[in-house]
Amino acid sequence: MSEGSRVRVEANGPILEITFDHPPAHAFNQQASRDLDAALTRLNTDPALRVAIVTATGERMFSAGWDLKAVAAGENGEDFGPHGFMGLNRHDLQKPVIVAVNGLAVGGGFEFALNATLVIAAPHVEFGLPELQRGFIPEAGGLWRAHRRLPVNIASELLLTGRRLSAEEGRQYGFVNRIVPSDQLLTVAREMAGQIITAAPLAVAALLEVTREVEVLSDRAAFERIYSGLPARDRMRASEDFHEGPRAFAEKRAPRWTGK
Repeated sequence: MSEGSRVRVEANGPILEITFDHPPAHAFNQQASRDLDAALTRLNTDPALRVAIVTATGERMFSAGWDLKAVAAGENGEDFGPHGFMGLNRHDLQKPVIVAVNGLAVGGGFEFALNATLVIAAPHVEFGLPELQRGFIPEAGGLWRAHRRLPVNIASELLLTGRRLSAEEGRQYGFVNRIVPSDQLLTVAREMAGQIITAAPLAVAALLEVTREVEVLSDRAAFERIYSGLPARDRMRASEDFHEGPRAFAEKRAPRWTGK
């Protein structure tokens, strides 16, 4: 990351921990967006890394998304990195991203959570998409991902009125996996990451790939797509790990994954 970056990145063994660190709002300008995208690329390309945890410092804000103060001050460019604002236009991640939402997630902060694999949140957390009340729409994926991750009418209400979604509502709608006390967020996120790491890495990559590819398809089209030649799924099927799992089960031992 660049010196003075708004994004802190640290490898904790196979877990890449990404922390938004630009209080009070953890808002993203162009450089911060590029730094976050670089961290996600590191996750994707480093074979030693298996999963990411994304959180923010403090307990008040997760992220306010786009830094409107920077825009008002004249930062009008959109050089957010090769995968768009906050890396939200990337479709190649082969490793899960857990967001540990410590505070208010609005705009791009909510959009990032909508695009994460798993979401855990503190009880006081709220999510919001206030873009329409600012004169624009959430174009970094939030508009359609909200309608996919939440009931359609609820997503439309949030977008049209700007009202916030509570953590408990998010859990009831299946968007939030768990609600845990603020001081346990990272502990629980690391426990979840540890459980993910017990799965075969190539199988995890195949799961993420197939899920993306068949998300909006019918059952018939989904079966056709999965057998049509998907790179991560094909690598999994041809791997040594594909045989190691059944072997370990038969021998009553823990599997020894090689990622090959």
